[in-house]
Amino acid sequence: MVEVNKMRLASILLFAIFLICLSNAIEPGEIAVPSISAANMDMPTPIITSPNMNTPEPKSRAQAIPESNTTLNQAGSTTANQNEARPNDVSGKWSIKFDDRPDRSLDLTLWSSGRTKIMGYGTLTKRSAVNSVTASGSFAEGELILAVKSAESDYASQKYDEYNLDLFVVNSTANNTLSGTYILNSGGEFLGEGSAAAIRR
Repeated sequence: MVEVNKMRLASILLFAIFLICLSNAIEPGEIAVPSISAANMDMPTPIITSPNMNTPEPKSRAQAIPESNTTLNQAGSTTANQNEARPNDVSGKWSIKFDDRPDRSLDLTLWSSGRTKIMGYGTLTKRSAVNSVTASGSFAEGELILAVKSAESDYASQKYDEYNLDLFVVNSTANNTLSGTYILNSGGEFLGEGSAAAIRR
């Protein structure tokens, strides 16, 4: 009996649900309205700002100048320290004397043509005669090795002199004095050797 009553109650509930569904049913020809709202396809309005055309000012960078090598004057330019030693520079004019040959001397103008290479020209005074000479060699670590050769002769048969000098810096503060030895050859023949000294003119 209880089972029959439960079945009747379930039938009544199903019938009631069926009636509710029928009352909400869509009539033929009607368009169903979706329950989910459509997406918004409108494009957002862009925000445009004017560009900044101001260029930044460059930062000035002060250049460091070693105090030991240069000094700064009031005009802002740098000048070399005149008292500074020049141990790697023999460029300039030199007078060379030979201790055991007082009748001879060399007056040379030298310049650097590379890291250690030295070139030059000048005159050889021998007794009362003056002849042109050329010079070539090297200067490194305070040592000047120089070959000085006659550039011309008064007579076609005259032999050319060649002085091979090996001089060292004596006064390293101003680099004004060189001292060392020489070897004299004439026409490829050895004539002698001795001491020599060079003084900057």
